[in-house]
Amino acid sequence: MLQICAAHAASALAALMLLASAASADRLDEVKARGKLIVGVSDTTPPFSFKKPGDGKVIGYDLDLVHAVAKRLGVSVETVSLSSAQRVPMLNENKIDFAATSMTRTAARLKEIDFSHIYFVTPHAVIVKKASGITSVRQLAGKKAASASTSTAGDNLKEVVPEVALVYVRDYSVAFGALKQGDVDAFPTDETVLRAIVQQDGKPEDYVFLPDFQKSRNVGFALKKGEPRFKEAINKALLDIEASGEAARIFETWFGPGTEMPMKRTFKIQPD
Repeated sequence: MLQICAAHAASALAALMLLASAASADRLDEVKARGKLIVGVSDTTPPFSFKKPGDGKVIGYDLDLVHAVAKRLGVSVETVSLSSAQRVPMLNENKIDFAATSMTRTAARLKEIDFSHIYFVTPHAVIVKKASGITSVRQLAGKKAASASTSTAGDNLKEVVPEVALVYVRDYSVAFGALKQGDVDAFPTDETVLRAIVQQDGKPEDYVFLPDFQKSRNVGFALKKGEPRFKEAINKALLDIEASGEAARIFETWFGPGTEMPMKRTFKIQPD
């Protein structure tokens, strides 16, 4: 009888240990078990993440950092293209491990999701057609501006010009198309994205950056809340990428001299 009781006790203990192990497992364990990161990306946000002409592969500054992180975690990368509006729902529904879409960390977003260390700092800006004659952001009062859905740029513009009418669209390419076709008068978003878009359009001289609107934004990977070990692993990898010099090299690839978007790197990846 004692032997049977002991056997039952051992079996129950083993079951409890399995349950405890399952309960303690988090996304970091899942990622390593499957051997790959599933990352949500934009395919319309050059030079951060966009489709490479020809083969359609998604490339860019964000993607280079993602692959550098994956290398340090010892896993591969699978990308999932998504719109701005899909980022938070797909995170919270566990359809992606994190989003790498040049996403701005804001106080409002931190109520819903988490963010990695900041890996890019850049201003928002506004473009208009040169032929419009608009030279100041104040002249957008009573006019229309296209903003990608869930982008913080539209709200930032609204703070400065409350009378501007925001037209929310799916992504940056649609927003630029609306400006190009004359459906709206302005398009606010990340300055580097805007410069890349007008360059790719082939007629950058047709557009003007309004000189009196710039607001700094901080970009990080968007993560689901409640996954501290996964967040710590991502942040540790980002800090190592910075310390090794790889972060600076990746920046130079996309924003250094000779690129379409040359700019000086005035930040480092570091803890807040």
